[in-house]
Amino acid sequence: MKYLFLMTTAMLVMFDVLSSQLIVNVIDTRDKDINDIVVYARPIEGIKHLPLNTNALLINQKDKKFSPYITVLQKGQAIKFVNQDDITHHIYSVSGENRFEFKIQSGVEQMTEPMLVAEEIAMGCNIHDWMSGYTLVVDTPYYGKTDDLGQLTFTLPHTGEYVITAWHPQLDVENNTISQLVTVDNSINNVTIALPKKLLPIPEQKGQDEFNFIEEY
Repeated sequence: MKYLFLMTTAMLVMFDVLSSQLIVNVIDTRDKDINDIVVYARPIEGIKHLPLNTNALLINQKDKKFSPYITVLQKGQAIKFVNQDDITHHIYSVSGENRFEFKIQSGVEQMTEPMLVAEEIAMGCNIHDWMSGYTLVVDTPYYGKTDDLGQLTFTLPHTGEYVITAWHPQLDVENNTISQLVTVDNSINNVTIALPKKLLPIPEQKGQDEFNFIEEY
């Protein structure tokens, strides 16, 4: 038992020594910090044996909106939709390999199948056609969204080269992404990603003629 404790402690110390901290800051064309940008890190050496997040991603339907508007999850995760409105929604994915479509009544939770392809997923509602939302499926466990300071901090398991990618559905470039290669050592690493264009406006999440009931629903 004592030997097991010592071995576990040594492994934790080794991980702490070998792990690296990477702080990513995303700025716009005017050097202003940008929040709510998805950023993910992918090791150059490959993605084999990386940890898998098995928790479902939560997306609410509230005030006839997807909340949050932008989300990110790891390939292999499922999405749990929760309808917090007092009406029915008809949720669907617009295109791509990770397809889903279902009606979800007030107060109901609906789980999708696991998302098995890394891609951008646009979502809508067949009843309230102004509703839109986006989620990004990534093939790495190192991901998140920037905070109000435009920053996201990663604790990476080892040093080496990583491709750091920033994504936002309103980033008007190819694939809505911008990437750069960074070399991470065992110190505190800082990298700045400058968006090449101003983000497009997020579509207004409100209809001109809202309605709460359609007979067929």
